[in-house]
Amino acid sequence: MTLSGLGRALRPVHGSGTDGAAVVETPVSHGWIPAGDRLLAVDVHEPAAPARGASIVLAAPPGRERVTLTRTVLHTARALAADGWCVVRFDWSGTGQSPASKDVTDAQHWSEDLTAVRDWAGQGQPVHGVGIGVAGAYLAADDDEGWAQRVVMAPVSGKQWLRHQSALRRMAGQSLPPRVAGGTELLDLHLTAEGAAAVKTVPAPAADPARGISILGEEETGPLPLNVHPRVATVPPGVTGAVVAALSEHAPAHNEGTTAPEPAQQATVEIGGTTVRLRRIEVGADRRPGIVTEPLERAADAPGLGLVSPGSDAMEAAGGLWLDTALLASSHGAVCVLAERTDTGELVRSDRTRNSNPYDRRTVAECRELILLVASLTDGPVTAAGICLGAWGLMAAAHELPAQVSARTTLHVINNVAWQRQPWRYWRQGLTEGPLAPRVPGEDPTAAAPPASPSTDDDAAAPGASTLGSLRRTLTTQVGNVARTVVRGTRAKAHAASPRVNSLAATLGIIDVPQPELRRLDRVPGLTVNAVFGALDAEFCGVEPGRIGPRSAVLVVDSLDHSMFSTAARRAMAEFTVEHLTASAGVLR
Repeated sequence: MTLSGLGRALRPVHGSGTDGAAVVETPVSHGWIPAGDRLLAVDVHEPAAPARGASIVLAAPPGRERVTLTRTVLHTARALAADGWCVVRFDWSGTGQSPASKDVTDAQHWSEDLTAVRDWAGQGQPVHGVGIGVAGAYLAADDDEGWAQRVVMAPVSGKQWLRHQSALRRMAGQSLPPRVAGGTELLDLHLTAEGAAAVKTVPAPAADPARGISILGEEETGPLPLNVHPRVATVPPGVTGAVVAALSEHAPAHNEGTTAPEPAQQATVEIGGTTVRLRRIEVGADRRPGIVTEPLERAADAPGLGLVSPGSDAMEAAGGLWLDTALLASSHGAVCVLAERTDTGELVRSDRTRNSNPYDRRTVAECRELILLVASLTDGPVTAAGICLGAWGLMAAAHELPAQVSARTTLHVINNVAWQRQPWRYWRQGLTEGPLAPRVPGEDPTAAAPPASPSTDDDAAAPGASTLGSLRRTLTTQVGNVARTVVRGTRAKAHAASPRVNSLAATLGIIDVPQPELRRLDRVPGLTVNAVFGALDAEFCGVEPGRIGPRSAVLVVDSLDHSMFSTAARRAMAEFTVEHLTASAGVLR
């Protein structure tokens, strides 16, 4: 393991905070720091002047909660940086962007992670801590006197957290592949037996003024989005103000001379006997944060791989799927790129308390940018893989690729059950809330339409907004019910229809079966497309494995679940991607 290169990147911050106060734009550094023989990914928010001369370690819980809390954590970090604090966030060992050589997490190192980040962040300055959920339990359990002050939200013991996360995995068991043997499997995370045992020993935090530990209750912060879908993970309106106020009580005086530490921009890890380099980059005109992985020595025509995250997830979700895949692919000689998308991960807007609709032009443009970047890094074959929303973006972007790029590009369109072309269907209420939204696997197609989202700020500002909003929601729901009935009937007939009828239906956007869109992609010069489905998604879309066109095929991988929550699905997806990538370059080992 080696580290090198320091640097900062100025992240754009939009608008005002959730409490209406102006957000001060400060630089943010992304990189890695050492923690024993491991690497930890850290994100450092430089303090606004005048700085307070102290740092804050902001610890979010690992696992799926890391994704649902992304927006809340970013809003809080920016508010603290604007108040003069240097804020350091991090990913626990074996999760997120902290690289791992195996997909089973040694959680017994997590208490050491917290100490390593604190010591690195301090560098002679006082260090305060803010922890959420089980991260707060680790923070409060640290008997080291190196913490100046500690604030805990949503307190829970390690045993309670593990039991709850295990229950969520069991509840999803009907739609997920069976658990793999060994360790403890959670949603999007798999712990070794030793790691799970270590988590269980972490006690529930309690307020202790003598040790500088305070608890912020839900009445002060509002309900935190711990176990919800990322698309509805709303930032509680009181959380940023409550955290800033709690820390300000014992904050040091402002000090103009304070500087933020800088993490390494490059690192190397050993994967299967091959040394792989990771480096932080910025992608596109918006300077989106990204990661490149590649072997230390590679051929000019090495295979290239671009990876797009699903839905509203950060660039690298909690389970480390795409980073693990990139490291594995690079150990076989490939150069790989991951990048954030607008309003997800590091690029969430400060003036929005919930995720915006990702099915729009931004996603298409950013997927095209990713493919072009990968193509510029190598003269070899290019592969781009995306899950669900990422798959949708890749398909839409394929029509805009230059012929010389599309001729050497293969798309892996994974578990995409939203084949409609019109993004306006998702504009106001998101994928699951909109009345015309496609059904997800396992959902009862005869169920009543979900309730419409609350009225917008514009509605609330107008006289009689409540009545107008109610009337609008009622009309939209009724229209949606009728439209869904028509769409379902059309879809059922279209499965058995001729290719010409299917193509016309896809052009009009009234069905969501993959065959018409795959045939349309055949018009892109030289492009190869694999529509990859898990068994349940394939059944939902009514598809069978086989070739659709001269360069298009439907592939079914039985062990996949829709969002790759299970360990078996993540392993199968990584192996599938790397096998097809290396086979396309003729370097399969």
